[in-house]
Amino acid sequence: MNFAIVQHTDTNSNKKSDIVQNISNNLEELLKNKNYGSDIETFLIGFLCVKTKSGYEDWYKENKPKYIDYKKTKNRLTGEVMEIVKKYGYNIKFDYELYDEFVNASDENSKSIFVKKLLESFRHLDKLPKKIQDFDKERFKTDVENFFKEKGVI
Repeated sequence: MNFAIVQHTDTNSNKKSDIVQNISNNLEELLKNKNYGSDIETFLIGFLCVKTKSGYEDWYKENKPKYIDYKKTKNRLTGEVMEIVKKYGYNIKFDYELYDEFVNASDENSKSIFVKKLLESFRHLDKLPKKIQDFDKERFKTDVENFFKEKGVI
């Protein structure tokens, strides 16, 4: 399974992006040779860590989970044809108090805050679209949770 966390940060939260990138890289390595079923090949989580200013709330929204079974697109700049196959993803957002807590905490505490929110976000897997029949969500959740327990993060 392909896995990644894609970050959208502002100037203040950018100093914590290495923590999130390390977690993403570790999970990518953990999950790359695992198979949880044939219906999800790529799992992407968008991490929005932006202090929203009044009037700009629509710029960085926490999108609902989305599943793409198959889609063919063309890059407008290069003309390259790209295929998206069995991709599932959603966003998690740090804003207001959670943003301040994450940005101002020590690196170790910021890591714990992020991992806790990441694991909480897996609740989306309890309401998978009907198209997803073959995905072992419980084994996926357990593998990721056990990984963080072994690392002493939770």
